[in-house]
Amino acid sequence: MDKAKHRIAHVITNADSFGGAQRNTLLTLTGLVRDGYEAELVCGPGGRLIEEARANGIPVRVVPDLVRQIDPVKDCRALFMLSKLFRSREYAIVHTHSTKGGVLGRLAAWLAQVPVIVHTVHGVPFEMNGDIKSRIYIGMERAMGALTDRLVCVGKELCREVGEWKIAPNEKLVTIYSGIDFSSYVAQKPALAVKGELRMEDAWPIVGCIGRLSQQKAQHYLLEAIALLKENYPNITLLLVGEGPLRPLLEKQIQAFGLSTHIRLLGQRDDVADLLQTFDIYAMSSRWEGVGRALTEAMHCARPIVATAVNGVTEVIVDGETGLCVPPHDPTALAAAINRLARDPQLAGRLAANAQRKATDLMDGRQMVLAIEELYGRLTWTDVVKPNRDPIHVGRTPD
Repeated sequence: MDKAKHRIAHVITNADSFGGAQRNTLLTLTGLVRDGYEAELVCGPGGRLIEEARANGIPVRVVPDLVRQIDPVKDCRALFMLSKLFRSREYAIVHTHSTKGGVLGRLAAWLAQVPVIVHTVHGVPFEMNGDIKSRIYIGMERAMGALTDRLVCVGKELCREVGEWKIAPNEKLVTIYSGIDFSSYVAQKPALAVKGELRMEDAWPIVGCIGRLSQQKAQHYLLEAIALLKENYPNITLLLVGEGPLRPLLEKQIQAFGLSTHIRLLGQRDDVADLLQTFDIYAMSSRWEGVGRALTEAMHCARPIVATAVNGVTEVIVDGETGLCVPPHDPTALAAAINRLARDPQLAGRLAANAQRKATDLMDGRQMVLAIEELYGRLTWTDVVKPNRDPIHVGRTPD
């Protein structure tokens, strides 16, 4: 691929949190620019992604009406502005992320006759259970899939689900695992120092969870699990890192369950590597999940993990091998799994070591960028669409 002749745009709506899709987009763009590509970020206003992108030398083009919420007037204006931008900048590739950015970005790219359109499926926006909401989402994604040259899925299980929903034919589906810049996950402070700053010297076990406080992540089930465990573990502490709309409910639960000395809502933090090393157990209670970026970060940092067996999570957390899996919506099962790891340090250590090896093998950020560059090269120089072809899996696959 002639880097100088192929300008690339990555399109995403901004969010109130710097989540997995935003981090994936930033890491990809940083790698592309580092490797000499003319790659730009096209996004909505606000959010941390813009300042992080500019700090990494990535050109940013803000579309004011590209917002996360559904707004017919703003959406029409955003579609018009995106199409105008794509024509004027003459992008060779438009690569979209997130549901809203994916719909408007791909439609605008098609209207602007962009030669190559790619979309990354980071996960589904809600719990898929066959209701009218799920059917509308699948119908919309099928329509967009017809305009898309490749759909990149961040895990094989997610790729399988997308194929089952017939969002696009198999020859358009590609698996590229969402990468992590491992070099950025080096603790700057000793664990004891971090515990001292948080006044948790006597806390044990420390259970941690990182993610947006939302119905998807369902941290209220973790609170119920801690309530079940506090009698047997008087110093148990749950650290919740992140912000979001679920916070008022969590604050009410903390008071109702008498957990004010056991639960810490830390808000959005930049010292994730420091915090991770203080966790005795990483627990995730999501109702649905693509794979879960924070989950893979905890794996890389060798934390014993309890996670709900949903979507792509089961691909990386194999019960009894790389962590413990429990059903979603089940605080009793969460409590039992946390208790099991707390009582069996040998099991916890073995699972943590296995998880770290799997994350290192699958989630290397450099390998992700190289796989995306390889995909771009094939799409811009060769016709790789062949009927009756199985989904493409780029890079390593789980054992």
